[in-house]
Amino acid sequence: MEDLIETDVLIIGSGIAGGSAALVAADAGLRVTMITRSRDPLSSNTNWAQGGIIYKGKDDSPALLEEDIIAAGAGYCNPAAVAQLATEGPGLVKKILIDRLKVPFDTHDGDVSLAREGGHHLPRIIHAADRTGAAIEIALIEALRQHPNIALLAGHTAIDLLTPAHHALDRLRIYEPQSCAGAYVLDRAAGRVMRVLAKRTVLATGGLGQIFLRSTNPPGARGDGLAMAYRAGARVINAEFVQFHPTVFVQPGAQPFLISEAVRGDGAQLCHADGTRFMAKYSPEWKDLAPRDVVSRSIYFEMLENGLSHVYLDLRSTIPAERIHAHFPTIVAFCVEHGDRSDPRPRPGRAGRPLLLRRSVDRPGGAHND
Repeated sequence: MEDLIETDVLIIGSGIAGGSAALVAADAGLRVTMITRSRDPLSSNTNWAQGGIIYKGKDDSPALLEEDIIAAGAGYCNPAAVAQLATEGPGLVKKILIDRLKVPFDTHDGDVSLAREGGHHLPRIIHAADRTGAAIEIALIEALRQHPNIALLAGHTAIDLLTPAHHALDRLRIYEPQSCAGAYVLDRAAGRVMRVLAKRTVLATGGLGQIFLRSTNPPGARGDGLAMAYRAGARVINAEFVQFHPTVFVQPGAQPFLISEAVRGDGAQLCHADGTRFMAKYSPEWKDLAPRDVVSRSIYFEMLENGLSHVYLDLRSTIPAERIHAHFPTIVAFCVEHGDRSDPRPRPGRAGRPLLLRRSVDRPGGAHND
């Protein structure tokens, strides 16, 4: 391969953000080069996501969605961004994911089935069992590989953005307005660095969950994109708001494993070992369907107050067994493999063990990928 690639658009990252951007640009006739550090383009935050994606619920509206988003964001959200998401988001989900990619979302009576998750006043979440992200990513990568205007390069790690202000021989260029002309990219298989020159560069590198002790993010979520953008002179804001997924399976010898928010959306409740629920104390209105930051803090306060290392998530007392197995097969399989295999029948005075989990929730640690 050449040490220099010239393209119209360079996209760094192969998840739903980068992939959908690549499709739109390529459909417009632009040449797109897409790189991912993983040797398997399917390995992304998107692929690991269990829960669903926001669509349009019955009797829903952009105004109602805006209201829920702003409330979940504790008033910190950019109003213009929220308005655009609420107005255009559901339509794009239908146009790209349902109509274009044919993602096999679960259906009911001939239409996509709608679920409710934390922070939403009504059911508007569509899903593919508990592997929604994988269903989306598989369909997306297949479309990217088939598109004649897209070159998908796996095993390529972006090192730094090419910015004339920082890489010019004339050091006075740093005082000029910032711009980006592509990136330095390491081809790991060949062991060499190449330049990718692009008219437009899109950073879609995922989060930085791996900087924390525990994370439900894949290994590549280490903040590369944020660091490159910062070095290039981009304004970095709201970096203190790392969204934690509050429910994670933690067991010695097992990888921290996400327990989807859809589980609480289906009726699961947070509790202590004796079955005592506690979310009503912190969020009387939402209880276990409170926004994630509220749930995370509530869990943490309960652990501090009671000197605990973890709390539990109880499914058995609220969700029929057949529904658990039908809606959350991936979660069930992981918990059976790694969890408590002793007698799962409820003990006297207890709400029952939470789906074969010994430690269903631990200290919040890492960005989510639900």
